[in-house]
Formats: sequence, C-alpha cells, structure tokens
Amino acid sequence: MRSIIIGFILAISLFGAPRVGDKAVKFQLPNLYETNSSLNSEKLKGKVVLLNLWASWCGGCQEEMPLFVKLQNEYSKEQFEIVLSSIDNIPQSARDFLAKVDKKSILTSLYDENKILPKAYRCPGMPSSFLIGKDGKIQAVYVGSLDSEGISELNSKIKNLLGK
Repeated sequence: MRSIIIGFILAISLFGAPRVGDKAVKFQLPNLYETNSSLNSEKLKGKVVLLNLWASWCGGCQEEMPLFVKLQNEYSKEQFEIVLSSIDNIPQSARDFLAKVDKKSILTSLYDENKILPKAYRCPGMPSSFLIGKDGKIQAVYVGSLDSEGISELNSKIKNLLGK
C-alpha cells in the first residue's frame, strides 16, 4: 500500500511538468561567478542548450560534471551551450566544486538561490538535465546523472539538432 501511495505522489508531482516538445521555461538568473551579471534565457535562442540543474552536494552531479566539460569542449558555444544552474544554499560550495572540474570555466554557470528552475520543471531528483533545441523546445529530459554511455547518446542528439 505504501509503495502505491508513493507512486501516486510521484505521478502527481510529474503531472504538468514540462515534457519533450514543450517550450523551455523562461528564466533570468545571476551568474555564479559574477553576481552583478545575469543570463536571460532569451540570449540562448537559436542555440542547442543543455540546461543542467545541479548541486555540489549531489554525488551524481559530481560524477557527470567532468563529462560535461569534455562535451562542451567538443562544440563552440555559438552552436551548443551547457548551462549549469546550481541550487546550492551556499554559492561558494558550487564555485569550489567547479574550480576542481571546470578549471577554464567553459561551462556557463548560474546560481538559482530560490530554486526557480527545479520548481518550474518539477524536478523529481538531482541532477536533472533538459536538452533544448534551437527552436526553444525541449528535445530530451534526463533525470539522474549521465554516465559515458548517456553522454554518448546525448552527443548524438546534439549533432542531430545541429544538423551534423
């Protein structure tokens, strides 16, 4: 009975969450490194974007982040951009972690203090990633960390969206 209730609650929490084919959620969030600077989702129009919701305390997030650095290195930011949105309570924790894995700061890193994006996307877990096409529509949803096999599948979808 308990598992049925948990399943029902999970199903309700996912109801209404953005799905493949839906428009991506609009946002404006401060830069993790330069708090007087922010990114508006409108600036990402015309690009293929991987929006990753993460936290430094999340083990799965820690595992996939080096793979994201490698993936971003394969593409120009004009074509494809990985946008990280940290939900850490202390932004310095996110900065400290990223300093170890993204030494050249090639990933676009934002700070979501009020957890706007996890609420809007009704994220059932961390990390959660959303592949967004040039048209601003969600092309794929990934809940949980991506391993090398998942990154390979993601890379194939990116190439397809870029027409390569």
